[in-house]
Amino acid sequence: MKKIIYWIQNARAYALPQSVLPALVAVIMAAGNENFSIGLSIVAVLGVMVAHLSVNLFDDYFDFQFKSEEVRQQTAAEGQRARIAKSPYLTSGEVTPRKLFFVASLFALVAILLGCIVFVKRGLTPLYIALAAGFLGYFYSGKPIRFCYHGLGELVTGLIFGPLLMAGVHYAACGTLTTGVWVVSVAVGLWVVNILYTHSVMEVSTDKKVGKKTLAEVLKTKPLQLTASAIFNFTPYIILLIALIHGHLHLAFAAIFIVIPRSVALFYLLWQFCYHPEREFQRKWWYGPIEHWDLICENHLEWFAIRWFLARNILQLASLCFIICSLL
Repeated sequence: MKKIIYWIQNARAYALPQSVLPALVAVIMAAGNENFSIGLSIVAVLGVMVAHLSVNLFDDYFDFQFKSEEVRQQTAAEGQRARIAKSPYLTSGEVTPRKLFFVASLFALVAILLGCIVFVKRGLTPLYIALAAGFLGYFYSGKPIRFCYHGLGELVTGLIFGPLLMAGVHYAACGTLTTGVWVVSVAVGLWVVNILYTHSVMEVSTDKKVGKKTLAEVLKTKPLQLTASAIFNFTPYIILLIALIHGHLHLAFAAIFIVIPRSVALFYLLWQFCYHPEREFQRKWWYGPIEHWDLICENHLEWFAIRWFLARNILQLASLCFIICSLL
């Protein structure tokens, strides 16, 4: 059990809400269907969780092959802002790359076995969705495609954790798909992109050194980078508003607009990072939870954490709103 917990922690379990919450939204939205299955819902959500952990471990493995952590350490030593120690268990020599690849493959195998249960009960549709998500997840940083090294990593992740994940889980839960689920999945996908994109804007120089071409690097200029941030932050609200007007979602889903202040705050803080990084900022209570804030301040990573956690908290609050609205 200790080994399992050890590897779950190495796989960045703190990021699981990015996949679990959208999966739960899909399940709750499917609950009213006559073919709804709580058993298959649980299997699908567990499969999503294990697959997410597997992808994170594979990402660490492939990043280590390109020695990105060495560059991050060097960049920080030179006095430049860089978030380091993404996978200390690997860079310290505690775990060999070969063992990491083996464990990541085991996690993937468990996800496949869970998926097989769904395939048997629901047919080929969830299989096609899972294959597409698995392909994109593995080649996010894996050779020969390496999406995250060609400016496509953020968009690919949004596609996986938004439309593909929610469509797959919803279909597993009730055997069908609705326009409302697709609309919500696109909004969720954009907010997932927003998390990674916010990260890439803050670490564009470090990512460039390791040869990782993020979307922020592709856009290059600050005005274009901020334009993209505005799109990822605010387009979901426009999509949801249109869906509400056309009756694809229950009016209760209008509650999603309570999340807008967080999106405005994040956009402002990213603008501040781009043009006035020297300015101090205050952490507001309504930004949502930021775990281990004292430790973050001790390591002088407030500039990174305040923006990354705010982007994450937008997704979490939005997902909770969707869950509550679906229960009404």
